[in-house]
Formats: sequence, C-alpha cells, structure tokens
Amino acid sequence: MSSGSPTAYLVWSILACLFFCFLIFHLWEYDRFQCLKWSESGRQPGAFKRFMSYTYIATLTLLVIFSVAYTFIKFKEGRFIITPEGTIYPKPIELYTTSHKKWILPLLFLFSAAWACELITHWEELTFWLFILHQGPKMRLWFDSWEFRVWLLGTVVAGLGMPLTTLISRRQLDMCQAWIFLVGSSASTATTLLFLYVLARFPEFIRRVKADGGEPKIVLRLVMFYQLNFGRVLFRFLFTIPLFILALDGVQGSHSINENPHAWDVLLNLLLDFLIVLGGIGCFVSSFMTLLIFFPRSLTQELGYTTALIPSSIVNKQPMTAS
Repeated sequence: MSSGSPTAYLVWSILACLFFCFLIFHLWEYDRFQCLKWSESGRQPGAFKRFMSYTYIATLTLLVIFSVAYTFIKFKEGRFIITPEGTIYPKPIELYTTSHKKWILPLLFLFSAAWACELITHWEELTFWLFILHQGPKMRLWFDSWEFRVWLLGTVVAGLGMPLTTLISRRQLDMCQAWIFLVGSSASTATTLLFLYVLARFPEFIRRVKADGGEPKIVLRLVMFYQLNFGRVLFRFLFTIPLFILALDGVQGSHSINENPHAWDVLLNLLLDFLIVLGGIGCFVSSFMTLLIFFPRSLTQELGYTTALIPSSIVNKQPMTAS
C-alpha cells in the first residue's frame, strides 16, 4: 500500500507544523508552559492530567516527525514507475533505495506510537465524560470508578496494540501501512461512535447543573465544551473514515484505489490523494479542538479583569421625589 502522492503528504506536513507552532503559542499564553510540569503547580494540578497532557503532546510531536520525514522520502523517490510494457503504477516501498527504505519501518513505528497516544487521549476523554455524566447524589472518586478501570484497560490495549500491529506486519512494508491504517482507524471510529452517547446526554447534564445552581461561568464552559465536542466528533469521522476506506482497499486483493495501473484513470488517483488529505484535515482540526478543551484560555482571567462590585446601598437607593 504505497498510497498517496508526495503532495498529499506535504499537506499533512504543513498542517502538522502549523498546528505545532500554534500549540507552542497557546501553551505559552495559557500559563507559560507550567501545565507541562509534573509538580502540583499550574492551573491544572494533578498527575493524571499531566499524563494526559503528555500523551496529547506526544501525539502531535510524533506526527510532525513522521509527516515531514515521510514527505521528504516520498519526494525523493517519486510516486510512479513505468514498466517496459508502458504500464504505470504506484512505486512500492519495496523498490525504494536502500538509504530511504531503511527509514520507512522506524517512521511507521513512530506513526503507530502517535496513533496509540491519540487513542489513549480520546479514550480517557470518553471514559471521564461518562464518569461525570453518571455521577449521582453520592459522589464517586475517579480512581475508584469503573470508568477509570475501563480507561486503564483501553490504555494498555492501545499502547501495545498499535506498535504490535507494526511489528507483526513489518516484513511487508506496503502492507504494514495498510494494517496500521486499518487497526488505528477502526479503534478511533469505534471510540468516536461511543462519544455520540456523551453528546446525546450532555444537554441534559448541562440543564441539571444549571438547575442545581451551578455558577454561570461553569455552565458557560460546559456549553462551550459541548459545542467543541460536537464539532470535534464530526472532524474525527472526517479523519478516520477516509483512512479506513484506504485501509480496507489496501489489505484486500485488488487494491482498486491504492494501486491503479491505468495512467488514464486519473479519477482514482485523485480520490486516493483526496482521502489522505481529508484524513489529515480531520486529524488536525479535531486536535485543535482537543487543545481548546484540554487547555481552555480565559481572557478575563489572563487580563486580571474583575467586575466592580456595586454597593447594595446604591442598588437599592430609590429616586428622590419632589416635596
């Protein structure tokens, strides 16, 4: 599955680098990188939150390295080869030069590790929101809940499953990428489908918080989280489904999309690049929304703005009537 032109992966590289620059800017403005320290200082204390921040940033860092290096190799190797019979078909990874081919497997391991971190992050969000939504009159502790145990199990499966997928299929590099796409997109799509339950329950949760006398800023933040999660779910489908289509085509026999041998069949070649670019857009837009959820900035708080308190004597003062 030597899918995708160098230009398609160039789009991934540009998106990854631009978003990583925005990540640095956002975290600096958020709390001057204090949120990345393991200590209890900062606006979001707690070892668990630190761990989730690290997996999220690790995902983006590994994606930048993978996309830039993979794009460089793609441009150096080219996309198509021409047989003596005049047939044109995508250049398999097995035909890459030795100097470039030796880097493909390490890059695929980086990609699988990035996807594993991404799965861990979104699985944590899903289970934590389920924990919040299932809170009853008796308050439960996160680390004692069944949702935390489910997250822990999913973390182990994702953290081992994605690299193992690369390890098992490493002997055929073209198929290795297809299996990474298949396993990763299947798990991500399943997680996103489960998140639809959270979206369905969220409006009721907001109404309950409001009815219980929740502070306006908390209710407003929950509304913002709901809207961001709604948009993020849409873009996560935009990320996973195109790659799932490519993966299914890659692991089965005919490869009608990934390895079209006809030079005149331009539409399928455009469809291949379109699916890869679409997946990249969905990936980084949904990651942008995750950043706003994980590290929500408050300009009111950052600028030190406080509403002036009006003395009750002024509020309750009646206008004087003429005698």
